[in-house]
Amino acid sequence: MDYLKKIENIAESIVKAEGMEVVHIEFVPEGKRWVLRIYIDKEGGVGIKDCQKISNQLGYELDVEDIIPHSYTLEVSSPGIDRIIGKERDFKRFSGEKIKIRFKGEFEGKKSVEGVLKGMDEKGNVVVEVDGSDIKIPLSRIKRANLKREIKF
Repeated sequence: MDYLKKIENIAESIVKAEGMEVVHIEFVPEGKRWVLRIYIDKEGGVGIKDCQKISNQLGYELDVEDIIPHSYTLEVSSPGIDRIIGKERDFKRFSGEKIKIRFKGEFEGKKSVEGVLKGMDEKGNVVVEVDGSDIKIPLSRIKRANLKREIKF
């Protein structure tokens, strides 16, 4: 899927120009349709108007470029409370937060772990404290990572 890199470049350019950041991009089949999801954020959080603005600009640009070879639905969203993280800068930025990581296949006999994100080590591994011990996970082994924030009323 060469076109995913092109989509990422277009999205990054549009979102950055609006003073926001691309958090995550996924292009996944859901039932009989494909969904292109772009998660965006900015200082203080994004609202519906931000998502609409980016959706309109990105939708137009993707239509003009005609990158995706089949029909799809475009969704632009905030990252939400269980924010997806996957970029090195995010693993550093959210150090100290609770996190759930799902692996590609198994890692040390497990399919996933939950713990406290400690950041990145000097070799580029994600470090997570699980039950008092640090686990070092290569980025290449991570399928999906989400913050596990609690809502307090």
